[in-house]
Amino acid sequence: MTTVLIFCGGEGPGPLERWVQGGRVAALRDLVRLASRLPGVSRTVVATSERNLADEHPDLPVAWDSDPPGVPFHFGRRLAALMDAHPAPVCVYLSAGGAPLLPLDALASAVDEVARARAPRAITNNLHSSDWMVLNCPPAIHQFADRLERDNMLGWVLKTEAGVDVTALAPGAATRMDIDTPADLLLLGLHPRIGPEAAAYLRAQPQDHSRWLSAGRILFTPGKQVALIGRVASAVWSHVEAHTQVWMRVFSEERGMTASGRQAAGQARSLVGAHLARLGPEDFIAELGELADAAFFDTRVVLAHQRLWPSAADRYASDLGLADQVQDPTLRALTAAACRAPIPIVLGGHGVVAGDLYALVEIAQSKGFA
Repeated sequence: MTTVLIFCGGEGPGPLERWVQGGRVAALRDLVRLASRLPGVSRTVVATSERNLADEHPDLPVAWDSDPPGVPFHFGRRLAALMDAHPAPVCVYLSAGGAPLLPLDALASAVDEVARARAPRAITNNLHSSDWMVLNCPPAIHQFADRLERDNMLGWVLKTEAGVDVTALAPGAATRMDIDTPADLLLLGLHPRIGPEAAAYLRAQPQDHSRWLSAGRILFTPGKQVALIGRVASAVWSHVEAHTQVWMRVFSEERGMTASGRQAAGQARSLVGAHLARLGPEDFIAELGELADAAFFDTRVVLAHQRLWPSAADRYASDLGLADQVQDPTLRALTAAACRAPIPIVLGGHGVVAGDLYALVEIAQSKGFA
């Protein structure tokens, strides 16, 4: 038998934070329906800090488990406690926004493979930054719970420290698309395989996705110059190159800065960030516009370089190009300069140079950017 554990964290009270959270909750509803179609599932549990969700979604066939009040959230300890409370030979951990394009057959195949394994076994979407995992090894979770501050450390810690046989599925939109920022949610709304609940939410609560459309058109126009800036993996770069006919400028830095602890320790360093600080945002963006016809910019790396971490409300406003709503002066200036640029610049987090690009290729192949 299999237990499905879906974690749905909270967001702040601001309108943009609530918009992103609404998208995650819609994706959660799609995941619950996906889980209900998995063979052998005995129960689905939703763990959340948002205590009103159970009342707002009484139709979902799940058990609700609220985070303990007054206890700081720690992913590993919470997961271990839930696995104790809902024991099963196989556990499927899912982040509410971590698998919006995951097909049923891929997840079912992972469950079947882990269930048949005789030794500790796990399958995840990304070894270096896990958003979901199928596993059969509760003792390993208990032993290394304190090491798992966040779910993205799950695959790496189990493999390198716990000795579990962990494999990751091939990178693609299905395994790497994640609702982490407004930019991710905007792009998800353009994808033909979006779940029905998420699609309905975005139709009812639309935001401007014109920069994605403009940048997407350029990415698939032969001979154009496109810049990728931030935590760019070689697999993503190669995938985009294989499906486009553009010249790529890739500025890849600080991959793993969160999982490794470098960001938290103030050790993240960025050559792009240093160049931006020397030139100032206006001249930096002007120079970028001379080098590229479009850019996808993971701004979190340059923020970490400057040891800045503006509020979620500020980061989300920046991702949406709403410079006047950004309170942090450094991020506000960068956002305003990017919005005034002569080229489309997609701002966001890791997703805009990761899972979102896989999804962008699929959008181009299926329906284009009309």
